[in-house]
Amino acid sequence: MKKVAVIFADGFEEIEGVSIVDVLRRGGVEAHVVGLDKLPITGAHGVKLVCDMTLYDLEEGDYDMLVLPGGYTGVTNISGNLKMRETIKKFAKKGKFVAAICAAPIALGVAEVMGGEYTCYPSCEASVEGGTYVSDKNVVQSGNIITSKGPATAMEFALELVKILNGEQVYNEVKSGLLFVK
Repeated sequence: MKKVAVIFADGFEEIEGVSIVDVLRRGGVEAHVVGLDKLPITGAHGVKLVCDMTLYDLEEGDYDMLVLPGGYTGVTNISGNLKMRETIKKFAKKGKFVAAICAAPIALGVAEVMGGEYTCYPSCEASVEGGTYVSDKNVVQSGNIITSKGPATAMEFALELVKILNGEQVYNEVKSGLLFVK
């Protein structure tokens, strides 16, 4: 079973974070809710979440993918954490998947792993270091880096992550079960 670490920091965008974990689990992925530096995390809109572990408990070698939800404050917290930046770099350098939505590509730029095309929340592209911004796609994959725009694209993004990890058949089954039309 594929394993994914979804990183949550205070100020995360709730729709993105919870949707990603839910869809990945529906797709047969072992998705762990990982707090940046503590277990109880509060989202951008006051939703409280209790994480499975913190980043400091994460055994990086056990995971196939790292996912960063957006939320500007959450991304600021992620970008400012040295351990998080090092973890992003390690995943990318090993060719493991690193996915980011909304403002989270900013953290990928700070970690110096952006090089190809990406998308993000409109207006955040000015803060992303490296790469080439694409505005006309909801989800962009460039090698092992996957990015998406924001809350309204979270479901599509999560489904694409399922497809990348578990293939077209599982993707179609989950997509159908969610009544996702696109």
